[in-house]
Amino acid sequence: MPRFSEKEKKRIKEKLLTEGERLFTTYGMKKVTIDDLVEATGIAKASFYTFYESKEYLYLDIVQNIQQKIFAELNIILDSNSHLPSEERILQVFGAMYEMMIQYPILTYMDTTTVELIARKVSKERLFAFREQNFDAAQTLYDHGVRFSCDTQTVSHAFQSIYHSWIYLRDQGEEIQSTVTNILLRGVISQIVTK
Repeated sequence: MPRFSEKEKKRIKEKLLTEGERLFTTYGMKKVTIDDLVEATGIAKASFYTFYESKEYLYLDIVQNIQQKIFAELNIILDSNSHLPSEERILQVFGAMYEMMIQYPILTYMDTTTVELIARKVSKERLFAFREQNFDAAQTLYDHGVRFSCDTQTVSHAFQSIYHSWIYLRDQGEEIQSTVTNILLRGVISQIVTK
């Protein structure tokens, strides 16, 4: 088994995350191989397994790192717009999330097919941890004073449904995608946000 210094481990892990994001965004998770990842990173195949059990674990790390950046940005937005009505705050959050989806296109590949592929290769505990992080956005809204007529898990699923609709509509053109998503979002907000 290869031995790396802490500095080397950090550099290699950062390179795996960067190159993995680039390759997964370009080719999709299904088409990217471990060989592609190690070639782009400049490490031996055996070294890859020092860091990750499979490419699916790497994919989840990439997406979760991006989600953490997004949640940090959402906290900044929610801290700065606390004077606005809850509905407007959520619309601002989703507007920012839309911009971040453009900034991090790998997120647009997190569809049902990709999640199913990942679920076959990662432990139930790891997949559970990933899914739990998705509930963090609803909890963050709640922690910033937005109140809902249902529990945060239901809110999270409602928001995830909007996200999946947005993904589904990406081939219909930006105007349709934006219009339909806005209709869905405003409808969900009207049903779940309390005054």
